[in-house]
Amino acid sequence: MGNWMVVIVLLIIINLLVTWARLQKRKWLRYLLITIAVILVFPALIMGLKVIS
Repeated sequence: MGNWMVVIVLLIIINLLVTWARLQKRKWLRYLLITIAVILVFPALIMGLKVIS
C-alpha cells in the first residue's frame, strides 16, 4: 500500500512541475523544471512496476 502512495505522489509532483514549467517565461527555468520532472519519471516507473509485479 505504501509503494502505491509514493508512486501517486511522484506522479502528482511531476504533473505540477510540468504545469509550472509551461507557465514560465524564462527558458532556463522552464528547461530546468522539465528536466527535474523527467528525472522523477524513472523512480515512479520503477516503483510502479515493482508494485504491479
